Amino acid sequence: QQALAAACDEEFDEDELFAFVKRAHPFRDLSRERFDAALALHAGSRLSLLHRDPVHKKVRATKRARLVAVTCGGAIPDVADYRVVLDHDDTLVGTVNEDFAIESSIGDVFQLGNASWQVVRIGQGVMRVRDAHGVPPSLPFWLGEAPGRTKELATAVSSVRERGEDRQWLRDECGIDENAAEQIASYLTAGRTALGAMPTVDCLVLERFFDETGGQQLVLHTPFGSRLNRALGLALRKRFCVGFGFELQAAANEEAIVISLGQVHSFPLEDVFSYLHPNTAKDVLIQALLQAPMFETRWRWNASRSLLIERFRKGQRVPAPLLRFFAGDALVAAFPHAEACPETLPQGPIDVPLDHPIVAQTVEDCLVDAMDVDGFLHLLQRMRDGSIRMVAIDTNTPSPFADGILHAMPYAFLDDAPLEERRTQAVVTAQRGGRAQQPADQELDDDAILLVQQEAWPEATTPEQLHEALTWMGWIEDREADGAWRPLLAVLAADGRAIQSGSRWRAAGSSEDLVDGWRGRLEAVLPVPVEGLPHDDLTALLQLESEGTAMRARTTRGEVFCHRRLLARVRRYMVERLRRAVEPVSPVDFAAFLLGWQGVHSATQRDGTRRFGPQGLRDALRQLAGTAATVEAWEDEILPQRVHGYSRELLDQLTLAGEFTWLRLWGSWRGPLSKAPLSIVPREDLALWLELPLARPDLAQLGSQATHLHELLAQRGASFPTDLRAWSRMLESQLEDGLSELIGEGLVTCDSFAAARQLAVPPSRRRLPLHAVGRFQLVHWPPAARASEAAVEHAAAALLRRYGVVSQTLLLDERSPLPWRLVLRSLRAMELQGKARGGRFVAGWTGEQFAAPEAVAMLRRCREDRMRNEALARQSASG
Repeated sequence: QQALAAACDEEFDEDELFAFVKRAHPFRDLSRERFDAALALHAGSRLSLLHRDPVHKKVRATKRARLVAVTCGGAIPDVADYRVVLDHDDTLVGTVNEDFAIESSIGDVFQLGNASWQVVRIGQGVMRVRDAHGVPPSLPFWLGEAPGRTKELATAVSSVRERGEDRQWLRDECGIDENAAEQIASYLTAGRTALGAMPTVDCLVLERFFDETGGQQLVLHTPFGSRLNRALGLALRKRFCVGFGFELQAAANEEAIVISLGQVHSFPLEDVFSYLHPNTAKDVLIQALLQAPMFETRWRWNASRSLLIERFRKGQRVPAPLLRFFAGDALVAAFPHAEACPETLPQGPIDVPLDHPIVAQTVEDCLVDAMDVDGFLHLLQRMRDGSIRMVAIDTNTPSPFADGILHAMPYAFLDDAPLEERRTQAVVTAQRGGRAQQPADQELDDDAILLVQQEAWPEATTPEQLHEALTWMGWIEDREADGAWRPLLAVLAADGRAIQSGSRWRAAGSSEDLVDGWRGRLEAVLPVPVEGLPHDDLTALLQLESEGTAMRARTTRGEVFCHRRLLARVRRYMVERLRRAVEPVSPVDFAAFLLGWQGVHSATQRDGTRRFGPQGLRDALRQLAGTAATVEAWEDEILPQRVHGYSRELLDQLTLAGEFTWLRLWGSWRGPLSKAPLSIVPREDLALWLELPLARPDLAQLGSQATHLHELLAQRGASFPTDLRAWSRMLESQLEDGLSELIGEGLVTCDSFAAARQLAVPPSRRRLPLHAVGRFQLVHWPPAARASEAAVEHAAAALLRRYGVVSQTLLLDERSPLPWRLVLRSLRAMELQGKARGGRFVAGWTGEQFAAPEAVAMLRRCREDRMRNEALARQSASG
């Protein structure tokens, strides 16, 4: 642009123009070859912008050059965003990325700004929309680039990862509150537990796991930022593609790289770290970026900035699609191999014409702007010299750190496969919900191996079935024929269809090649220990590993070979082993279960589990600890339905004896005490329950009567109503109002539940005076602080005792004041301790679900009972 603009006003000597350009600081090191190549771009054809006189070494602009220089100049690239306008009046709403606009359909709803919009139609560079009136929208994506994470920021992130499991450090150093610190610490702890190491700038972690199709996902955790990760991901993808002969899907973000592998890829996981060498990695990266979307985009930008293609023609802007076409034609002219049919290309790396200025500039922009080639090569050097730790692990499910890259949006893709065709869609993580993983362990579970071995071993009850099995499974060992197969094998041997070679029996006419034999045998035998294998068998298995059939794993007996399909099944069984005890039951079945679980009479009369007397009341109250209900609900519905022969005197005796206490536990209450939800908890657990509410009673909000009574109770301790009335000199109605307010605020309780019963009843309906109900005393709330682990775990255990099955959906339906985030952490820990089961127990509930171990069998019985009753009802109807 600068040379053309200068040549428009006067004719230049090429040497003088070269010296003139070098006076600019950015071009101080410009070589004469690069300068001549730049001039040659616009000289020599009918549509040239420059005319070069080879005799006199002069250069001047052509007739059409001035208009092109004026209308098409500028260094800011065109990004071809679509304008979003209202359909009825063309009011501009905003812009969206071109690729998002092209992939959108009529009727799609997306968010732009703070509103949702529905697509009406899509025109040339314009997307027409209308107000979607709050319909849940999707989010648009942009393929433009934000600045990637810098080296300094990557170091800071690594520091937080290394020390962020300490909540106090997070609060002090990062300036965040307790809740945020707790969530970050829990996330980092779960990630470290799942991977066995913390990914940082000094530690790379490579994890591999199976997806639902039997393929594999390879996630390399590298917190170096998107520029370096993009380079590393593209280079690794190219090495995989060259090594296996298949194009692979890959993506990279600020935290990690994912490469999606099919069912034919198998290799020792640790070998991936040695796939790239610092001396050749840059050449590999250049070959990789040629097929990446970034190369085409930057070529179009550079072609327009260098005036190879014109952004304006005949006074009008050239439409973005035409610019793409013109840029493609210019790329074909400058670099034919970039757009050539693969069948016409020579074997090996593509020869890149770096002597072409725009090709060289585009490659440089990709390496330096879009990626960090220097940081990439430095990282490889650190990997080679051992200054960075490298950890490789096979996991059953993706780690919490892998969630972000598995759900990456199109801007992170390193290939051109659309979002709906990504293999990462086959990874199921929604129900895992960040569940804390078991400690990193590569060993396969013996029970899962045995189960898969039993399923994989062929069943043969006739000679023909055994002959068929011998045909595909290679051979069987002589010891494996003991039992039911021995007479069948004798029949085949006598008939000439089975032959014995050493200790192995084969089908007559089958291949004797060890590789073919092991290919079939791995379909039936699991696992094959590496230790003790003959050299020829080991060689054959290594060849099967290279072609993707066999994979290595670890068991309690050491390293083994497995068929990749059977290994995927073993790992799936390891994940589902504890969650196969019960299929999700319907909400109707759960309602029937809950009646029996809580001992409601109508559901438990037939199985002898009804509760009686004081001990039955104790059991019921312990199960319902923390539940909030009105006095009337407690005494007329909840307890009578669960305790046979319940009487108010039984409850009064338990509270007077100090076994249980009642109070307003969850928040304040300003209405009539008869409507106040009160909780009954064991007195021994009261201190733990008082840690849980997020809000503490506020003495400043009390009325004058309540404040005076609170001061008296603080001075004199537990007191009878008659003493309080005498000391306070209040009327009986004032005393009752003050006590009711203190109880509603959670500040006061009484020895006997009769006090709550009496205060909830209008004076005209009372059978006993207030002075006969026991002593009132203050509730000693702890200072407002984060609940202890013991308190949260106690609350989680109480929820399991109360409902049998717990999930966020249940807590929302029950309006439980306990934060699900805190309960979830304790339930996960209880699952690891064997005190709870995690899984899918009730259909229609979202998120993670946990059940008490003894509740699982009861859930199953409830479902079976319903199905049996329905079957009997159908039989009766048909009869």
